[in-house]
Amino acid sequence: MSDAQRKELRDLVSALGADISDRHYQPSYDVAANICSGVFETIPVDLHDLVQEAAMAGYAAALDDLERGKLDDRVRERAELLN
Repeated sequence: MSDAQRKELRDLVSALGADISDRHYQPSYDVAANICSGVFETIPVDLHDLVQEAAMAGYAAALDDLERGKLDDRVRERAELLN
């Protein structure tokens, strides 16, 4: 991987983690570690940080959506389907 590609990856990783609030950081980190433990052996080492940050960013965004009530209707619909 070239130096330019490495810089692009570092910039992307930084951008992904930029919106993770302090209160969501630890749970997002823990979930990402669980997710990534199963894939790290199958992907290039250069992508480990990117995959982990992407998983963290996605989980943190989901936590934020839950806290704001953005998913309330979807959760109610699924709960009704299960009952």
